[in-house]
Amino acid sequence: MDLKTFQTQWVPVIQDAMAQKLQQDVETPALQEAMIYAVMAGGKRLRPLLTLAVLDTYHQSVADYVLPASAVELMHTYSLIHDDLPAMDNDVERRGKPTTHIQFGEDLAILAGDAMQPLAFQWLADADNLSDEQKNNLTRALSRAVGPNGMVGGQVLDMQATGAEQIDLSLATQVHEKKTGALIRYALVAGGMMAKVDALDLQSLDTFGAAYGLAFQIKDDLDDLAQDGQADKQSYPAILGVKDAKNALSQAVQEANLALVALKERNQIDISLLKSFLKYFETTLEK
Repeated sequence: MDLKTFQTQWVPVIQDAMAQKLQQDVETPALQEAMIYAVMAGGKRLRPLLTLAVLDTYHQSVADYVLPASAVELMHTYSLIHDDLPAMDNDVERRGKPTTHIQFGEDLAILAGDAMQPLAFQWLADADNLSDEQKNNLTRALSRAVGPNGMVGGQVLDMQATGAEQIDLSLATQVHEKKTGALIRYALVAGGMMAKVDALDLQSLDTFGAAYGLAFQIKDDLDDLAQDGQADKQSYPAILGVKDAKNALSQAVQEANLALVALKERNQIDISLLKSFLKYFETTLEK
């Protein structure tokens, strides 16, 4: 199975599961409406798809893990709501729709984002097919991914970089590793934890996630440059130049691929689905 087929099969399932669960779990109508609006406002569902793809690779029943795999999407959505606020990026539109604070007001948008954080952990805790040890490990991993040394810390560094006169590669890498990469790494490792793989495989999945997250950010930066005609000062093309940014993207894809090869050699498993996620970068590398 490749990514396109996997997306076609599982994105609608993820969508329906999240919408139904939000209706069940959120009692206050106004809050429920704002949360559903934000979560269902589009997106590739990349992070839960990565978790489910790992489970599929290890021959687990993907359908049994849709909700705990989608907990990361709640965290991702909360971060988008808060990033869009006037105190942060002050965006009025996301994915062609009004941002949550434009649609519902800043107060309700903040509270919707706040509510998604504990609800994500609740979805992990409520998963009947996960052991207490798995739930503890997943909760710890997700906490680290979104906490002060993960996504939130990356947002702080991003704010500081925005106000800086000059950005070097070290700072840009820290921002993107924490802000973008941490949740992607979690998504891969979470799939391994749910599949009960060993420590070596978890390390390979984490390595794949780190490389994939870096590649994802570099591609995003290159695509923004191609669309807008100018690069943000903390983007990889602005710091490295387009040619070296593409070289860095190519290297990250190679590192991700090597991590998958290590998984295949150690377990004699089919890595074609996870490897198909790397095709996302082909068009950028070919330009």
